[in-house]
Amino acid sequence: MVALETVRASNAKLRNLPPGLVAVFVGATSGIGESTLKQFCRHTIKPRLYFVGRSQDAANKIISELKTIQSDVETTFIRKDLTLLKNVDEVCDDIKAKETKINLLFMSQGIGSMKGRDATTAENLHVDKIPVETSEGFDRKLTTNYYSRLRFTQQLLPLLQSASPQLSRVVSVLAPGDEAVLDFGNLDLKQNFSLRKAAAHAITMTDFAFEEMAVKNPTVSFVHAYPGLVKTSFFRDVGFATKAATQLALTIFSRWTVGIEESGERHLYAATSASYPPKNGEKGGVEVGDGNVMKGSAGEIGSGAYLIGSDGEVRANEKVLKEMRGKDAGAKIWAHTMKQFETVRGS
Repeated sequence: MVALETVRASNAKLRNLPPGLVAVFVGATSGIGESTLKQFCRHTIKPRLYFVGRSQDAANKIISELKTIQSDVETTFIRKDLTLLKNVDEVCDDIKAKETKINLLFMSQGIGSMKGRDATTAENLHVDKIPVETSEGFDRKLTTNYYSRLRFTQQLLPLLQSASPQLSRVVSVLAPGDEAVLDFGNLDLKQNFSLRKAAAHAITMTDFAFEEMAVKNPTVSFVHAYPGLVKTSFFRDVGFATKAATQLALTIFSRWTVGIEESGERHLYAATSASYPPKNGEKGGVEVGDGNVMKGSAGEIGSGAYLIGSDGEVRANEKVLKEMRGKDAGAKIWAHTMKQFETVRGS
């Protein structure tokens, strides 16, 4: 386990980096994203921060709080529904028009609904009892947890590459360690959809997509992070029974929960520590202690793609990943993802 003292020492050294670091936080109007955004503001000098979410009221409050943390911060909020890839592209186009580099892309967006394949508007509802989808043909959860995150990464990669050899990193907060063997003929879950499968597909596809990206983009590092049990408002959109069950679980397992402030500190460490460097060997972050470099998702030290738990250590279902690698999972998942993007967005 990475000690909290080490985390805080590493975060404190961020003030030694040049001023004006640029970071994009997606899904940061509450919870882990908001907490990490505030920690980034607290520990860097004159940062330029973009954050994306659904609530303008929440964003206004956060902007005011960021100004009290550091008066020199530049903050831009972009309000978008991220269940549609066209909206992701619009956000990226807006950022690319204003910036020439990005040091950090941090993604924690999600929806608490327990429904499957929700439609975004009433006009998208099918009348023949076929499961409903977004207007782009995806399930909302799978889009939010996987496709939108990979689309953000793909679109903003040129700006991330431009930040090297300084900090240049992508972090997706989901659940490494909960991987499952996937059916390559049903990666988009058009058949036999379930919420459990949607979660497993998003998790496992993120692992392999990040591995592919680390090889193709060796100046950028990619971290898939498991947050642990964190008390947030993520389940505000679910029904009473689910919300009550969640609160009960948080109470029962309170000794294993992570406070929201500590979660923000630990995710800032995951986003900035030189322990998770890009594949090309550059530090790509701040270094404390003995400069220990973590083992990547494919078992290679410093591979550029990392699966980590809430304690900062490696977290992965190695048995499943080994079986999937034997089936050339990385190439198949990458090809599927790019085909979906081309089908929906034409590129």
